[in-house]
Amino acid sequence: MRMSIIKKITPFILLIVVGFLVYYPILSNQFLDYWDDQWVVMNHYTEGGINFQNIWNILTEFYHGQYAPFNEFLYLFLYTAFGYNPFVFHLASLIIHVINSCLVFILLKKILVLSGKVELVKVQLIAFITAFIFCIHPFNVESVAWMSASKIIVYALFYFLATYTFLLFLERGKIRYYIYTIILFTFSFFGKEQAVVFPLWLVLLYWIANYRLSDKKIWIYLIPFFILSIAFGLITIYSQYADGGGVLSDKADYLFWQRIVFACYSWFEYIWKTILPFKLSYLYPFPSIIGEPLPNWLLFYPVFLIIVLTAFWKFLKQRPLLYGLLFFTIHLAVALHIIPLSHFVIVADRYAYISVVGITFIISYYTIQLYNYVKTKKAKSIILVVLSSYLLYFGIYAHKRTYTWYNVDTLKKEIRGLIQEQKDDNNQTNFKNDF
Repeated sequence: MRMSIIKKITPFILLIVVGFLVYYPILSNQFLDYWDDQWVVMNHYTEGGINFQNIWNILTEFYHGQYAPFNEFLYLFLYTAFGYNPFVFHLASLIIHVINSCLVFILLKKILVLSGKVELVKVQLIAFITAFIFCIHPFNVESVAWMSASKIIVYALFYFLATYTFLLFLERGKIRYYIYTIILFTFSFFGKEQAVVFPLWLVLLYWIANYRLSDKKIWIYLIPFFILSIAFGLITIYSQYADGGGVLSDKADYLFWQRIVFACYSWFEYIWKTILPFKLSYLYPFPSIIGEPLPNWLLFYPVFLIIVLTAFWKFLKQRPLLYGLLFFTIHLAVALHIIPLSHFVIVADRYAYISVVGITFIISYYTIQLYNYVKTKKAKSIILVVLSSYLLYFGIYAHKRTYTWYNVDTLKKEIRGLIQEQKDDNNQTNFKNDF
C-alpha cells in the first residue's frame, strides 16, 4: 500500500523539484519597470483593496485594451497580503506553473487511456515525459519569469482544470462536471482571451475519445461552449477597440492575404522553436511594416506548407501525430495573425505556453515507440542518451533564460545583442554581394 502511494506521488515530486531547480533564479528577479510591469502589475486596481467596488470595476472595465480580471485578482490578493514584493509575486507564478505541469501529466494520462490507442504500460511514461518537457521548456520561461505575462499561466490553470472536469463528464456522464467545465472555461477566459479556442479543443477531445462527431448529442453539449466563445471573442474585440486597436480599429493594417502568409510563417516558427529552441527572444518583430511589400523569402512559407502537407500526408494521418499537431494548431490559432488583434510581434514565446504540449507529446510518444521497437541494448542506450541530452539542454537553456528576466537592463542587453547580430549578418550579406 505504501509503495503504491510512493509510486503515485513520485512523478509529481519530480515535476515540483525540477520546476524549482530550473526556475528558482526568478525568485530574485525584480519587477520590470518601464517594461509593462509598471502598469500591468502596479495600477489602481491592484492597490484598490479587496472591496466590492474594486472587484466590480476589475470585472467590468477594460484596461489598456485588455480584459483579464482573474489575472488582476492575482495581483490584488498578492499586493494586499505582501505589498509589491517581487519575491512573492514570482513565487506565485512559479507555483502556478508547477501546478500546470502536474495537470498536464494528469490530463494526458486520462486522455491516452480514454483514447484506447496506447498500451496502458506506456501511458504513464508518455504522459510524464510530456509534462516534464512542458515544465522545463525554454519557450515557457517568458510566461513564468515575466510578471506581466502571468495572464498566460492563469488562463492555462483554469483551462487545464476545465479539461479535467470535462474528462470526468465523459467518464461518468454526470451533469455537474459539465457545469463545472462551463464555469472553469469562463474563469480561463477571465485569465486571457486565448481561452476562446476551448470549444475546438473539446471537439478534438471527442474525436480522440472515439466518439462519432456526427452524433447530434455531442453538438448539443458543445453549443453552449461555442456561444460563450463567440461572446468572449466579442468582449476581446471591444476591449482592444476601447484602446484604439484590434479588428474594429480604423488604423492601417496588413492585408488579409499578407496575414495568411504571416500565419504560415508563424506556424513553422512556433514548431521549430518548440522542437529545438535556440536564440529565443522577447522580441520577434514583423519582417515588414504595414504598407510595404513582404520580403520574397516570406512568400515561400504558404507554398512550403502545401508541399509538406502533400508530401507527408500519409504519415501525417497517423493519429498520435495528428492529435499533437491539431492540439498545437488549435491553441495557437488566436496568435497566428489571421484575425488582426493587438499583437506587435509576429511570434511571442508566451503565446505557445499551452501549444507546447502538442509537440512535446509527439516527441514523447514516438521516442517511447522507438525505444520499444529497437531490440539491441546498444540502440536502447543511444536513445536514452539522446533523450537525456535533449532534456538537459532544455533545462539548462531555460535556467539560463530566467536570468535574462532579472530586470529591464538584462532584458535590454539581450535585445541589443540580437539586434547587433542581425546587423552583422546584414553587413556580411552585403559584403558578399559587393564582392
